[in-house]
Amino acid sequence: MRHFIGFLIFCCGIHFCVHAQPGAAEKNSNVQVDSFIHQQMRDKHTTGLTLAVMRDNKLLYTNSYGYSNLEHKVPAINETVYSIMSITKSFTAIATMMLMEEGKLSLEDPIAKFIDSLPSAWKKITIRQLLNHTSGISGFAGHQQIPCSVGKHVRDYVRGDMLKEVACLPLDFTPGDKWSYGDTNFYLLGMLVEKLTGKTYEQFVHERIFLPLEMSKSRGLSYTDLIPNRADGYAYKDDSYYARRFETDEFANAGILSTVVDMIKLHHAFTSDILLKKSTWQQMWKNARLNNGEVVNFGLGFGLTPFQGRRRVGHYGGGGLGFAGGISHFLDQNLTVVVLTNTDHPDIGTLVNTVASFYFK
Repeated sequence: MRHFIGFLIFCCGIHFCVHAQPGAAEKNSNVQVDSFIHQQMRDKHTTGLTLAVMRDNKLLYTNSYGYSNLEHKVPAINETVYSIMSITKSFTAIATMMLMEEGKLSLEDPIAKFIDSLPSAWKKITIRQLLNHTSGISGFAGHQQIPCSVGKHVRDYVRGDMLKEVACLPLDFTPGDKWSYGDTNFYLLGMLVEKLTGKTYEQFVHERIFLPLEMSKSRGLSYTDLIPNRADGYAYKDDSYYARRFETDEFANAGILSTVVDMIKLHHAFTSDILLKKSTWQQMWKNARLNNGEVVNFGLGFGLTPFQGRRRVGHYGGGGLGFAGGISHFLDQNLTVVVLTNTDHPDIGTLVNTVASFYFK
């Protein structure tokens, strides 16, 4: 019997998410979170929401609220699959830094060294400038109408066509002079991953990130595949909900689907060398500097804006496509929070970080 118990302890130890009975403080935090989320969902007209909280290697809390599909009143569950939107960019940054560790690129390499047929104004832009949004390339998501001719409907786009939407435009500023968030930067980085690995972006991320972290429900976006527990996206306007359904070329900029149960496992990557060396994480979490020396609250694929005076790394996603979410990792607390929703949310970052604050020591 003693050997059998020891075997069970060993088997449980290899799993990433360790469940334990919550203590009094954690129970109180969980109650506060539930009250806060219910109020937020009423105030922000949120259709469905799922969250997870992890400290050290212990999963403190997971819960789901509302509906993953409003038409059929399908409840959101902890296994609901959401579009994580721009949080995808952090995965793209991790993939890029893996290639850096392997010596396949330098952060100071110009992107034109690897990708052909780029506009002349883009050719000196470095991989670092793409990763920290200081490239000056116009973001295709920032235009109400496509400014440049692509010559086909978005449903017929192939890899690279999205770049044609902004390729005719001049740079918004000299690379490195300013910080300006944009999807084009990470679309280019996804093409870089494909060029250097000979695999699709989705294959590489699956093999090198999802599998090591046991993120079994995570995958690339598809508008046609049947995906169990997939949430539909919604928005609220003029006192009513409506569905947000698009077919856009989301890719390394915003093209990953996942669950909070999967996403919270990034905590283990942040605190170990499962994916990257500790020194590489430190490099990614170092504030970028502009040409004039000014510091910005963004690193390499991760936002670095502190919250309540605590050092934070993470990323938010959303922007009018029916989904919003965020991940925040607080280094001094060894605490990670993930929130995913299937409704447009104007301030998802504050929601995510406020949830985290209920668990601050």
